[in-house]
Amino acid sequence: MSGRVALARAVTQRPRSRQLGQADQPGQASRPGARPGDAVTGNSPVQRLGRRLQALTPDHPQRYAVTDLSAESDRDPEWLPIAGVVPAMLSHAGEHLSLSPAVAGARMAGTLGYAVAGRLAVALAVTGQAFDVGPDSLMVRLDGDGLIERIGVRSPVLAVSAADPSIGPGPHPITRFADFGAVIAWSAARAWTTLGPLIDELHETLRYGRVPMWNLVGDAVLGPATIAPRLAGRDQRTGRATGSALLDALVEQGAPIRRRGTLRESPTPELPTSWVVTPEALTPVRGSCCLHFRQTQEMCASCPLTG
Repeated sequence: MSGRVALARAVTQRPRSRQLGQADQPGQASRPGARPGDAVTGNSPVQRLGRRLQALTPDHPQRYAVTDLSAESDRDPEWLPIAGVVPAMLSHAGEHLSLSPAVAGARMAGTLGYAVAGRLAVALAVTGQAFDVGPDSLMVRLDGDGLIERIGVRSPVLAVSAADPSIGPGPHPITRFADFGAVIAWSAARAWTTLGPLIDELHETLRYGRVPMWNLVGDAVLGPATIAPRLAGRDQRTGRATGSALLDALVEQGAPIRRRGTLRESPTPELPTSWVVTPEALTPVRGSCCLHFRQTQEMCASCPLTG
């Protein structure tokens, strides 16, 4: 299933238990002879997905990636649960918080939106697969400015459509849905459960508007979902349609996303001849200003305030 119309129709479907194969339900093993509840070890689907996302930007492998933290031994104290991360981020906000609540709110809403929904949108747009960003799963690591630089998931569950040929038998929990639209709906429900309370917490703390922050979440989804597919030799418009479908599903959940930005065609750069790409390079233009110019005195490349 591809294209904006197909995705928009499919996303209205809600995941139901009868769509899942018994051998693929979370917590159950899908290999012959394996027992429900077998430990998740070895080369898990989330680890494989993480490597695929790392390969998009080899010079900056964590830009789009997710880390499998389902094994306790893989975790260190720098990983923080997403549900309680706002106070830690505020403690590092420094001059941005004193400069303006709007600047601090825009920075934090953008980094939270990208951590919870933006990287997820890239995984959906590039691989058609989704990891669990629920509040009991998602972990983050902060940089020196209190912004999120890496994400990991404690849940080893990977959500895929029934037609996904890349997931074979194995001992790892796979949630299979009837189609890609149902995968997007599940992803949005998990993202809303996590991101909704975080945006509300920011609003109560900084008094920066919920709608402006959710519009920044929309940009944090659509921008990466448009750019990343080109890095994988895939169609950018299809990737953007996937991001739009994820936003549609978030709006259904209750997210007040009102602006979604536009696209600008750019000259096609030099790319390997083996890549299959669209004739033009598409640059996303944000729907809302991220106030970057009030932080650095420079406008970002996707600023809607520039021509």
